[in-house]
Amino acid sequence: MKITKIFPLLAFSLVALPLRSPNFNLPQAATLVGKRAWFKEATVTKIEGTTLTVTQNNISYTVLTDANTVFKRRFGGKSSLAEISTNDKLNILGKWNNEEKTEIKAANIRDLSIQKRFATFFGEVKSVSGQTLVVTTAKKGEQIITIGDSTKLVNRKMETITFADILAGHRIRIKGLWDRANNTVTEVKQIKDFTFLQGVDEGGIIPNYR
Repeated sequence: MKITKIFPLLAFSLVALPLRSPNFNLPQAATLVGKRAWFKEATVTKIEGTTLTVTQNNISYTVLTDANTVFKRRFGGKSSLAEISTNDKLNILGKWNNEEKTEIKAANIRDLSIQKRFATFFGEVKSVSGQTLVVTTAKKGEQIITIGDSTKLVNRKMETITFADILAGHRIRIKGLWDRANNTVTEVKQIKDFTFLQGVDEGGIIPNYR
């Protein structure tokens, strides 16, 4: 083929090449902003206002929440940001909020450490401080019990008692909301003091109390 025929072919090939943007080498992560983000059993390490810091696979992530974020407990009951504590395990659904995939805008958060059901514990009072009891249970170790204004306090005959009547060494029964990650019981409905009840062994936990 003559040289005079080659040049027209080269010219046509150059024109046929697709034009590229000057930014065609942008990092691929730039396309991930706004894309779906999903975490399973991420651990809460810090809570600051409406922002959570969680870790998964030894990597830290920032989770942004707002008025549109839906909070659920482990079994689907309604929850809130105020119920979340450090060390809680969370399932998080949202969207990436930055190119580096380190920040998430959360749409749904399920706290696996908060039980919807109420549980009943039997144990011995280890210490009393303010409105808080530390109770040693037979099967679940030590639990921190927080008493509220609506908590009903009774003795073995179901007679009303005061919080001052409950002392270290007393054997009691607690009905309330159990946080298994932090070993706490809140929203306590009732505490029954069995101090003078003899010959009864009621160790352990009875779940699904309503």
